[in-house]
Amino acid sequence: MSFTYTYTARSTEDTDKVVTLTIIDDKLQIDLTGLFNKVSDIASGEDRVDLLGEVLSTQSEAVILKVMEKITESIHLKDITASYEDDDFNLIFWKRVGGLRLAPIVVSLGEVDNPEAALAFIDTVEEQQALLEKPGVFCGPLDYWFTWGLMVLGALILIRWPRKKQQQRE
Repeated sequence: MSFTYTYTARSTEDTDKVVTLTIIDDKLQIDLTGLFNKVSDIASGEDRVDLLGEVLSTQSEAVILKVMEKITESIHLKDITASYEDDDFNLIFWKRVGGLRLAPIVVSLGEVDNPEAALAFIDTVEEQQALLEKPGVFCGPLDYWFTWGLMVLGALILIRWPRKKQQQRE
């Protein structure tokens, strides 16, 4: 039987800033529900230019998050760090390319209207993470593209360095 847990976080500063986080087995899915209501208002509104300007200025972060959601689709739970510190709910997750971590993506909602549920969600994420294996082949620093890039750069330097010394002697 599969494990499912859903948490909906709403910002207290901007009530249209809503994120629904659903854990299904070893993955997390993100749904940005407040954005679609704004888009339908723009499409049907008479004063579209003013409304579009307002939405772009207030919802640009939500649009970016929706694009990121499409890029990342579901995220492995081991690639997520959830925190609630100083009344701010934050998610950090890693985009994997070729099985290695490429870049961290930070989602910050600020103060949420249900801090107890946020803490329960964080506890659930940590409990599920303890039951799972790491999604990548490598552990530690070798799990990041940045490390592999530095190693390749270092290898190229070490290969070219003796050649330069030899050319200087001649």
